[in-house]
Amino acid sequence: MSGLLLDPWFYAAAIPAVILVGLSKGGFGGAVGFIGVPLMALAMPPVQAAAILLPILCLMDIVSVWTWWGVYDRKMLTDMMPGAVIGIGLGWLTAALVTAEMVRLIVGAVAILFVLRWVYLQ
Repeated sequence: MSGLLLDPWFYAAAIPAVILVGLSKGGFGGAVGFIGVPLMALAMPPVQAAAILLPILCLMDIVSVWTWWGVYDRKMLTDMMPGAVIGIGLGWLTAALVTAEMVRLIVGAVAILFVLRWVYLQ
């Protein structure tokens, strides 16, 4: 990790990625947040890129839960929970069983699918 701190490509990827993810998560950037991990994966392994972004995302989620405490849509939560649990399980299995190169390929494929879906819906 200390080698990354001296690498200018790390900052060239990390700073825009964190800004895009933060703007998207805050509601200002639309769907550009999905670019964060693939952008950082250009300069480091994708699992490490996700690990760097995770504390930032968790802190933002804590602030969101605190701000919106008690305001929720039970039906939407019920609809989303099974997919979230399955996605977390699949992500854990994927990260535990595949190589860094395969994770990079999966992250790239998912990013391309998100872009294609976005273009299709426009």
